[in-house]
Amino acid sequence: MKRPAIAFPLIGLLLIACEGPGPADSLSGLPAFTTGPGLVVASASGAAHRIRADELWVLSFTAVRHEDGSASGRAHVDRKDLGIAWDVNVTCMSVVGNTAWIAGIIENGRGPIVRDGTVSYFYVIDNGENAEAPVDIASAVRLNDLAGQDQVFCTDRPLLLTPSPIAHGDIQVRGQ
Repeated sequence: MKRPAIAFPLIGLLLIACEGPGPADSLSGLPAFTTGPGLVVASASGAAHRIRADELWVLSFTAVRHEDGSASGRAHVDRKDLGIAWDVNVTCMSVVGNTAWIAGIIENGRGPIVRDGTVSYFYVIDNGENAEAPVDIASAVRLNDLAGQDQVFCTDRPLLLTPSPIAHGDIQVRGQ
């Protein structure tokens, strides 16, 4: 079968576009993003599932901290046992070793006690990936806290929220 002559120049352009630094280049093993507020210097992502009162408890999240100190990302919490769920627009994140503190503003709250526009936060601990590693940890998730408490949480990095091993899922913490 004869291929159109235009395919070969396009393949050449794709190869040229793939040369040089790209998303796989890294700082501490993180993608080097050059758009937005600067390089990513820390990241945390994952999912944590537990059973509470015979119902599923779900936390899923992705968060990054940029070199200028800003953070971005999303989190979703679903507490089937309480009949509530909410999303979090990440406003801050702090990483020390294998622990990440993540906080932000509640959006899309569902259920009688969740208030959009208030603060929610949690911390996670990445205990590694090999078969001998302990199970990853996720703290309880605070909701409906006052404005500004997101920044306090990420700055002070408290470990006061009750930590629990996750039943299913995986947590990845990278960076500072």
